[in-house]
Amino acid sequence: MNFSINSKRLRIRQFEPGDVEDFVSFMTDPESTLFLTFDEAQKSREGATELLLATIDSYASDTPLMAFAVEDYASGKFVGFCGLTPREDGEVEIMYAIMPSLCGNGYAVETASRLAQYAVDQLGYKRVIAPISPKHEASKIVAAKAGFDDHGLRKSPDSSEKVHLYVYEQKGS
Repeated sequence: MNFSINSKRLRIRQFEPGDVEDFVSFMTDPESTLFLTFDEAQKSREGATELLLATIDSYASDTPLMAFAVEDYASGKFVGFCGLTPREDGEVEIMYAIMPSLCGNGYAVETASRLAQYAVDQLGYKRVIAPISPKHEASKIVAAKAGFDDHGLRKSPDSSEKVHLYVYEQKGS
């Protein structure tokens, strides 16, 4: 697997071993991971490192994880990460996270928009879903600006919690 897509300012690419410190910094910050579905072990230094290295190892396997680093195209600086998780019926779930110090610069919108477009146009998914906690106002704003429509409160695909289900659909669907 060799993956890289570019947007105006960002490159979405495979994780590399050099991303460990930035990824660990994000994952061990309780405020950053408040609304993300990582387990507590993955939010530790050891767990985050293990998760990242397992993701990197998966790229050479028959079942690579679709989890990626986001970097500033011009500087190469680590901005955050994103990913896609296949679901049923031609759907894929999107995840995006931006380093706290870089929030408010439009990076999340640019990442979500470009990755959703890629999932539909290049990977052939009919719908990209973003289940978002009702309390995560910033992520709901990002999803809307990235072209997702709010389909209201629904049961989460992974728990009994209610989430706002944002959906990006193939044009003409």
